[in-house]
Amino acid sequence: MFILDTLLVGSLRFVLGKVVAAAEAEMQDDAALREQLLEAQMRLELGEMSEAEFAAIEHDVLARIREIKRTQQGPLTMTPHDTITGVEVTSFESDR
Repeated sequence: MFILDTLLVGSLRFVLGKVVAAAEAEMQDDAALREQLLEAQMRLELGEMSEAEFAAIEHDVLARIREIKRTQQGPLTMTPHDTITGVEVTSFESDR
């Protein structure tokens, strides 16, 4: 009986570990979020949603994508010995 219980608990632990790993991998994948944004764009073009509704969805989805990217890249750090080697500047002239 003890061996059966040990095997059952070990098996459950293995299966639940795989489920947790799959859920964490899906949370870090932005493909579903990109599909959600594409679907919202299609609904907007078809007239099924308003600009305001789309803007709210777009804001939320892009914020979640940025959060995923930030956790994947890790924090940006600089030391006092680091140097910036170049800066790109774009200027737009207005017609006055």
